[in-house]
Amino acid sequence: MTDESPETKPEKLPKTKTALEDLVLAELRAGCAGAVHVTVVAYDDYRVGATWEVASCNAGASAPEDCERALCDIVGRLQQHFDIAP
Repeated sequence: MTDESPETKPEKLPKTKTALEDLVLAELRAGCAGAVHVTVVAYDDYRVGATWEVASCNAGASAPEDCERALCDIVGRLQQHFDIAP
């Protein structure tokens, strides 16, 4: 956990739920071409810097374990750059 002051903490861009789902799914399909759908939900926990998370994923023809591993990396990285828009 980092101690970033408000002055050094980068601003996150707001994105709608649908835009986040599209972004996550596009990146997921780079490694899991058969992935069909992801569901993004708002996440409200003051102890965590993220405002959203992926609640479910339909791996389609891809291996579910591979998609789950990829999602962990993708979501963690994108949560650093984007907040869910109200």
